[in-house]
Amino acid sequence: MSAPGDWGRSRRRLAWVHFGIQIVVLLGLLLMLNLLAQKFPKRWDMTSRRTYALSAMAEDLLSSLRYDVEIWVNVNPGLSEDKSLPNGMNIMGNMLEEFRRRTDHVKVYAYVGANTPRLDVFQQTFSGVPPATLFLRADFGNGRTNKKQIDIADLYQGDANTGEVTVFKGEPILVQAIRDLGGETKRIVYESEGHREILTADVRKMSTLANFLRLNEGVEFRRLPLAEYKTVPVDADLLMILAPEQPFLDHELEVIKEYLERGGSLLVAVVPKVRTGLERLLEEYNVKVGENIVLDPQRYSQNQANLVVTDFNIHPVNRNMMNVQFLMPRCCTIDPMPRRDNSWTITPLAQAGPNSWEEKGGISPSDRPKPDPDERVGNMKLIVAVEKPAKFPMDQDKHKMARIDVWGTAFPFTNDLLRSGVDFQHEQGQYVVNHFRWLMNREQLLTPPKQMSVKPLKMSAQAIDQLGYVIKWGFTAFAIGLGLLAWFVRRK
Repeated sequence: MSAPGDWGRSRRRLAWVHFGIQIVVLLGLLLMLNLLAQKFPKRWDMTSRRTYALSAMAEDLLSSLRYDVEIWVNVNPGLSEDKSLPNGMNIMGNMLEEFRRRTDHVKVYAYVGANTPRLDVFQQTFSGVPPATLFLRADFGNGRTNKKQIDIADLYQGDANTGEVTVFKGEPILVQAIRDLGGETKRIVYESEGHREILTADVRKMSTLANFLRLNEGVEFRRLPLAEYKTVPVDADLLMILAPEQPFLDHELEVIKEYLERGGSLLVAVVPKVRTGLERLLEEYNVKVGENIVLDPQRYSQNQANLVVTDFNIHPVNRNMMNVQFLMPRCCTIDPMPRRDNSWTITPLAQAGPNSWEEKGGISPSDRPKPDPDERVGNMKLIVAVEKPAKFPMDQDKHKMARIDVWGTAFPFTNDLLRSGVDFQHEQGQYVVNHFRWLMNREQLLTPPKQMSVKPLKMSAQAIDQLGYVIKWGFTAFAIGLGLLAWFVRRK
């Protein structure tokens, strides 16, 4: 008689049956998952660098690309002893593969000497072949082409000794290069100065937004001391005034007004409870800036003045803001006024919650702020956009309408909320960029809201046959195995 711990023939047979059942079930599951993956392919980027993720700006460029771009990659490092170069090239290769996957208009080739794809075209376009270089060629048809070269070392920052790549900045550089190939001109944004405004030159406050707009949107920022100018330069795509704290002269207000009547675009973000004279000008365009700070007892982060905005009205700049939370700290009311002309469009873009109110007093804990009889309560307006026909348009194509965008706070534009380029992958950064795009008469970035949809499963005849085998034999074997297992257990 065998000891209790010994394996007899029946136990070994039972173990093999159990193992066989597991193999059959596993194979069946793998087959079904592969069939579903072929029908509904999907990729997720789980890497810490987001190596396989593209920004909304890159997605927008690639989805709207209308000309062919060929990219030859020379990965020969030459005499470089930089140990980070191979790692930078590897990340760059993954990025180029994602570009190629997104559109048929981007073709990527490796430069391998005489065996290089489309070598004749390459040699007709480029005279030399420096090492570690990207060669870009755009073809617009009818014999029109454009070209550009990019040093791969410019796409990243790394440690030449350890080989570590600390920052990869290749995506915005490549996006801007493709835009440059297409002949897109720079957008000129003038910043008013002389009133203690926040300027993009202040890297502590504005570096993230300024760098992103330069690289991804082709924006060039220029300072404009309004007191020294009789008019805003004609090449201005936008006049920006962020958080002024000192009064504007009457002459300066007239310069701004004259620019708007020529069909200009104006972005204003005020400091709550600070009066500069801009309020008088904005009232002429049906926008009223309140002397208050909006508090919300329900929709806030950390304290009631740090608003979490979820209500957005219908407007082109708001079309991707469904079910989104947007942070707007220390904001005053920005109210639309009754229209003076039916040709004007005046839209409150964002508002606080239904229990918010305008606090005219202090907001510190010792002040114990609460709604007083002279303070309005309910859905305080925070951003207002105005669009009106220009009286003296600079041209009939681009400046027929003047656009004004007024915010009750400048915090969403600063490093306080936009801490890194990753923020532009999400709505907090995209919404700010979309305001610049609307003001400069560009197409808005679109992040569609999540919707429930039902997709019927359509399978080929071969896939149906394979699934049939799994159902007929796999499930049958599984049932038989369970029966045998139960029989052996009951027998013992």
